[in-house]
Amino acid sequence: MRYFNDADLGGAVVFMTHKALLDLPYMYRPDRWSLYLDECPSASVNFSDRLPDSHSIMTNHVGLADLSSVYARLTVTNKSALEKTARNENKDTIVDSVRDLARILLSTRYDSYVNLEKFSALKSSKSADGNISIFSLLNPTFLSEFQRVTIAAARFEETFTYHWWSHCGVNWKKSSELSRDGATQVHPFNPSVTIHYGYETRYSKHMRNQLGREAVPIIDAAKKLLGKQSYIRVENNDVKFQSPLYRLEGDHLIPGISHGLNCYKGIHHAAVIIANNQTPQAAKFLAEFCGFDADRQFMAFTNHSVYQAICRTSIRRNDLSANKTWIVASKETADWLNLVFPGSRVQSLGLIQPERKRPGRPRTSKSDNERKNKSRNNLKAELLQAGDYAHQLDMSVYDNIFPLDKCDELAIKDISHFVAKFRSSFFDNYYDTNPRVICRTEAQFISYLKKHHMNRYIAKNEIPCVSGAMFAPDDSSDSSRNGNNVKFVRGMWLDIENGTMTHGEFAEAFPHIHFVAYNTFNHTREKPRYRIYIPTNRVMTDAEYRLLFNEIVYVLESKGFRRGKSYTYDGSTDSLDKYHGIDHRPQPCAVFALPCQAQVRSDSFFEEYKGEDRQSLDVNPWLSNRIAPDGADGFEPSVYIPMGGDDGTITLEQQAGIDACMVEWYRVGVMPGEGDRAIFALFHSLYSLKLHPRTIADRLFEAAHSSSSPTDRRKQATRLIAGLNRWYQPHQNL
Repeated sequence: MRYFNDADLGGAVVFMTHKALLDLPYMYRPDRWSLYLDECPSASVNFSDRLPDSHSIMTNHVGLADLSSVYARLTVTNKSALEKTARNENKDTIVDSVRDLARILLSTRYDSYVNLEKFSALKSSKSADGNISIFSLLNPTFLSEFQRVTIAAARFEETFTYHWWSHCGVNWKKSSELSRDGATQVHPFNPSVTIHYGYETRYSKHMRNQLGREAVPIIDAAKKLLGKQSYIRVENNDVKFQSPLYRLEGDHLIPGISHGLNCYKGIHHAAVIIANNQTPQAAKFLAEFCGFDADRQFMAFTNHSVYQAICRTSIRRNDLSANKTWIVASKETADWLNLVFPGSRVQSLGLIQPERKRPGRPRTSKSDNERKNKSRNNLKAELLQAGDYAHQLDMSVYDNIFPLDKCDELAIKDISHFVAKFRSSFFDNYYDTNPRVICRTEAQFISYLKKHHMNRYIAKNEIPCVSGAMFAPDDSSDSSRNGNNVKFVRGMWLDIENGTMTHGEFAEAFPHIHFVAYNTFNHTREKPRYRIYIPTNRVMTDAEYRLLFNEIVYVLESKGFRRGKSYTYDGSTDSLDKYHGIDHRPQPCAVFALPCQAQVRSDSFFEEYKGEDRQSLDVNPWLSNRIAPDGADGFEPSVYIPMGGDDGTITLEQQAGIDACMVEWYRVGVMPGEGDRAIFALFHSLYSLKLHPRTIADRLFEAAHSSSSPTDRRKQATRLIAGLNRWYQPHQNL
């Protein structure tokens, strides 16, 4: 650090590893330095260990933020305790196992995430396996501090780092200074290479262990094929020293990360037999949260590792004088290498293939990428309509608001207060078409629901109803209660019947969501019928409501609950399957009977799941971090389409809107304690102007730089842009 502080302004060159760069606590005047990264830095670090009894050395000192349906971001709540863990001055063995994790959690350059359900189960001593998994993503914002950043890496566009940083708003440009003229992604033609593979499917440690660990058939085949010839070898760390290949005369074991090893150019052969898959939890996180599916993971983590190892051999100088034998585990890797090295041949080792089970229904697309592209190309409705709803509403809507009672009338001071306190539309019965509005705080509304639960009715049609939708009756001459009349929606309402899922199981699936569950009029213990009301932290558009509804259903189905009914024609239940019982597709305009006593009064219930760990559903992170595929349940939201095309052109009206947004930011957002909320508001206001993502990013980072906590706001801005880029599609791709 002292050297950087006193570095010669006339010019200096410093060599350091990627880790040393990331471990720097700070750097004085990074804007004076140009950063050149040799090889691709890793943007993903995953920690997984079994700590059923000692996890508290980490979990007691972190909190949760940006809660979505499945994942949440970790925040440090006890910095001094984590700093003590990171130092580990007493050389404690258990503390040493989490020392690097503590450093990452303390670093402002990483965002770390956990699976909400598993993290909560671990902290409450309900975890079945005691495992803790933390997924850390390297934030690219620290690179923006340098004068210039250049990354030199082969096939960089196929890496996770390129993918994730692109989602975070990084715009890449190929260097004309460093690229060779006519440089391509493939090597020169070379007919001297034969690529042998063992298995038709992707190799994994599970497959290897089932086949015999050290005595895997592919290892025996490689041993016979290589004989006494010299070759480089890469195997997984847990078997590389026990492998039969280790005892061969020509064996040259190299590390899995082999960049820069240029002393093997005289060796022609290679055996790179690795299972380089992510852990199941990490693979799921990368696919669901980061949009980096299994196909891309195999390319980035397995194929690229094989490629780097093979490039240590004589192929690096395109040697044509000797035949070359390469042995890899999977046919997919062999076929990919065949494309990268024109002239090579692919041959099977002729091994007996392990039996492969294919659970689930057949794929309708060749790959996850094709499925996602197909869905995005058919998007029909707007995904997000953010911004200030009050300013977007026609003032005539305010004239048609009729409060339910005096309490609601007092809450409606102006249009802004109305939007903020709207909870539902009230109907005297299911057939009523003249809604009145309920406007009060969330606690008051839930108290109202609970009080209403004490009422008894003779017939179902007598029960008053509510809808989360705010209707504008004058918008349609056909009906005052259809989807065309919905101005916005508040809260999520789920109708559950003919299923096996209890409200307790729903609570376990969403351990940080505040919600209410209550019986319906026809509910019985034998045939449960109930409703769930989930408060949201803001009002939503029709499209946003549908996305969140489908997200809830998708999460439940990923946990083993099925659609359909658990009751057969004779009234019996199918005890072998689990059904969630959510019985209709998302309809924001749907109405629901208010809570009341069941016909069998003793079967009635009203349960509120609340507490410090449970909060109203936070709409923004749920939308930004969705894991449900586009088009789930038949609803297909549209991509974000900026006004005026993809060149970033700004109209006069948009510029006026930008100026107004930034004036509001500098009025409020720069004040201590206001930045978090204000930058969200700025993002939504810029979004509503239909600006190009690059323009939005520029304004967000300008705001972050002027805030009282610029580092936190830059990270927040990066997350917002990453979410936006999931849905942005250039015009020509539509």
